Amino acid sequence: MPTSPLPIIFKVAEYVHPCRKSDPELNECIKRTLNHLRPYVLAGIPEINVPSIEPLIIQKMQMENGHGPVRMRGIFSNMTIHGGGNYTIVSVKSDLNKYRVDFGIYLPYIEVTGNYDVNGNVLLLPVRSRGEFWAAFQNVTAVAKLYGIEIAKDGVKFMKTDRLGIGFKLQKPLFRIKDVINRNNVIGEAMNVFLNENALEIIEEMKPAASQAIGKHFKNFLNTAFLQVPLKVWLKDYE
Repeated sequence: MPTSPLPIIFKVAEYVHPCRKSDPELNECIKRTLNHLRPYVLAGIPEINVPSIEPLIIQKMQMENGHGPVRMRGIFSNMTIHGGGNYTIVSVKSDLNKYRVDFGIYLPYIEVTGNYDVNGNVLLLPVRSRGEFWAAFQNVTAVAKLYGIEIAKDGVKFMKTDRLGIGFKLQKPLFRIKDVINRNNVIGEAMNVFLNENALEIIEEMKPAASQAIGKHFKNFLNTAFLQVPLKVWLKDYE
């Protein structure tokens, strides 16, 4: 039996902190709106099908880097991410006439566990590894560039995220893998040592692929909410 479509939210709910396009401090208002959302996305918002982001569950993420000294194709699955709910929006730059919003994000600590399947080459050495992983990152800063478009459903107008670009920097990355291919041997332990000694360099090489994969996931996450809350609800002088 097909599920019923989610109801559209036509009134200002407690998790909505509306702004006005005419507000000369619009960027500050959007920043307050996004920070106001934090406790609600921590708990989840069932009425618009937004899950809790603490922990954030990602079933599958794929990334590939085909150039440079680190050439890898990786599939990461059953990922559980802790720390995302402790975000702070530190800056916003917007042009809502064009549905463009850039915002800066700070996260003090992120911890990720899950499964991985990686193959490729690192510094001309072949790498084939599969198993479980743990990773932790401190002082994560990111810039998200949102490119939106206006769409209408049954005569009601919404903003849809068309593209979402993500750039990020982080400090003190730590990794640990439990390799089932090279289990309990010198290669498996050597990979753990190599990952941690060269973590920043590897992340820098993989950053474009990681940014693309993360942007794709959060584009879908944002549209879950955007396509249930009409423009006129969160942008009071839209019409």
